[in-house]
Amino acid sequence: MEITNFNFYKKKWKVLSETIIKPGLESIQQALDKLGNPQDKHRIIHVAGTNGKGSTIAFLSAIAKEHGISYGSFTSPCMVDVHDQIQLNGHNVTSEQMDRAFQKMQQAGLSEMLTDFELLTVTAFLVLEEEALDVIFIEAGMGGRFDSTNVMKKSITVIPSISVDHTNFLGDTIEEISWHKAGVLKENCKLVIGPLVGEARTVFIKEANEKSVSVIECERDFIIKNNTYTYCNIQFELLRPGMIGNHQLSNMALSITALLECGFSLEESKTQLAVGQASLSGRMEKIKEDIYFDGAHNQASIDALVETIIKHFPNKRIHFIIGILKDKDYVYMLRRLEEVGSSFEFVEFHHERSLSANELYKYCLHDDKFITKDIEKINIKNNLNNDVTIITGSLYFISEIRRKTGK
Repeated sequence: MEITNFNFYKKKWKVLSETIIKPGLESIQQALDKLGNPQDKHRIIHVAGTNGKGSTIAFLSAIAKEHGISYGSFTSPCMVDVHDQIQLNGHNVTSEQMDRAFQKMQQAGLSEMLTDFELLTVTAFLVLEEEALDVIFIEAGMGGRFDSTNVMKKSITVIPSISVDHTNFLGDTIEEISWHKAGVLKENCKLVIGPLVGEARTVFIKEANEKSVSVIECERDFIIKNNTYTYCNIQFELLRPGMIGNHQLSNMALSITALLECGFSLEESKTQLAVGQASLSGRMEKIKEDIYFDGAHNQASIDALVETIIKHFPNKRIHFIIGILKDKDYVYMLRRLEEVGSSFEFVEFHHERSLSANELYKYCLHDDKFITKDIEKINIKNNLNNDVTIITGSLYFISEIRRKTGK
């Protein structure tokens, strides 16, 4: 899948890459060696796992900003275009910074060495290398062990959750998926983990022991209860995340713990303010009154979405606007959404792995359903009687709607 506006720089600087997924680290490590290994110039918090990566980085960024900690970040996928994937102190990378990175890659002879995501990862490290930053936050891509972000010598690793996703690449079981994700652990470094299911926790603890990694675990070493965070002799009260959903409490706690383990001193009042202001595009993102984007795209994130709807929107009719990738468990997703949905609108969107709206319509068991073939004809507006509209199914779908509608 083409990364929006990335081709502009590839063509301008004649640095070509393949638009495929090719797990493995040999090529990107060779490329980074040619550039002097920019990935090893800063302290890094590496966020991997299945769900919660983006939200965790949003909390990390908000807390860092409020405390005057200079930071950079690299996240996926883009929400509008490639520039929002690389940020410096919350600001998108500029075209001038992208040009400088591509000039270096051209001079190093990287053309045709890498895949698109590998090239983008190298670009991010080059951009971040230019700045005097206190810390950088890196979001792992699809996997972990063979993911192109897994190239730094040291990092604090954060794992918010593990669930079934990307089974065609990572395996069908929690154990197989966890093995891929646990590959991001670095020798003699630290691991901060959320409330993982038993099978996943077992895999991570085994990998941590083999690599002499210190494990700091949610609900064992640090806790978040009644909006109070406690870790060792530190206690922060009245922490109310700006992002809704019970799962955001653990993501928030992971972020606080990771920054503390990175050596930063945090203040209660500044942390309270930061977590309340933290937000993330496409994750229960409020577009206007009673209209939300939420990129739930697998079993765990759909479960979290349904739980959030039940808690925050009782007695309201829920209208879903849905676009899903065909390699997702869309039948499970539909069954869960049918538990809380009042009406369903299935949309065609332009992604090489998108599932047809006709197929979704066929599998949906709800009576109130219809198809919109042209994504530009989606009518995103308040429903009658203060009903709630939720656009969901895929972050790629949400990204396209955002570009088409300007939301």
